[in-house]
Amino acid sequence: MLTTLFSAEGWTDAILSLVGGNVHFTGLLVFVLGLAESIALISLFVPSTILFLGIGAVHSAAGGEFWPVWLSGAAGAWIGDCFSYGLGRYFKQDAGRVWPIRKFPDLIPRGQMLCERWGILGIVVGKFIGGLRPFVPVVAGMLSMPWALFLPGSAVSCLIWAGAFLAPGYGINIMLN
Repeated sequence: MLTTLFSAEGWTDAILSLVGGNVHFTGLLVFVLGLAESIALISLFVPSTILFLGIGAVHSAAGGEFWPVWLSGAAGAWIGDCFSYGLGRYFKQDAGRVWPIRKFPDLIPRGQMLCERWGILGIVVGKFIGGLRPFVPVVAGMLSMPWALFLPGSAVSCLIWAGAFLAPGYGINIMLN
């Protein structure tokens, strides 16, 4: 038994058994990770994008379905974007004085250029630029981008982002089986 536990196959079986028995918690986990990844300060400490790849593979191998987990991740990211947008809208230019934004002074001008030049498309593209991801909604709020433009742009970006990082894990599992 002990040698089985220390083998790669033993670990794989144990993880799949754990996930398979708790597959209903995956949506909640992915929601929280998506939320954390989209909130301006918290995202620096949570590697959600990388975790999504692994979660997709393990969840799929344990028999979980893609669609509910994808929507959970996108919903969490969207709520995080809305929160970050609200922070930017509330603090306006003072947001640049808050840690960690003040430590990375180029984030505001880069996000501003993206939002001003591309509008909604900038929100979508910004979701895929690692360090800029959580700050684009802050900048959109600072620039007072109308909610009517920000909300659908953010929703689309979150759906694409969550799908892009969860789907490869599901796809690999499908190809292997």
